[in-house]
Amino acid sequence: MRVPIPLKVRIKKESNDTFEEAQIQDISWGGVLLNQNELPAIGTRLLVEFDMPDQAVTVEIWGKVVRVNKDNQGKVDGVGVEFDELDHETRSQIQGLVDFMVNAQFSKK
Repeated sequence: MRVPIPLKVRIKKESNDTFEEAQIQDISWGGVLLNQNELPAIGTRLLVEFDMPDQAVTVEIWGKVVRVNKDNQGKVDGVGVEFDELDHETRSQIQGLVDFMVNAQFSKK
């Protein structure tokens, strides 16, 4: 299940020490769809780092680019990143975030 969440993140390529800003379009337990300016190649390993909403916790997750979405004009519309294997704590944090967003969406209806 993927849930939309407008959350700013910092990303960096494995081969680079510089972080760039991006924004999550949606997130699931296994990955994220990001909006970003630069188009990384499929297979590029990225570190995705973000602060959990309403918590003093920063999450750092490695993953790889598995797809690039383009709009009708050929502009990049999103970059799909599949998370690497997560440790128990990070998986619990992501699951908690996804569950929170799902509950928030259903409570609005």
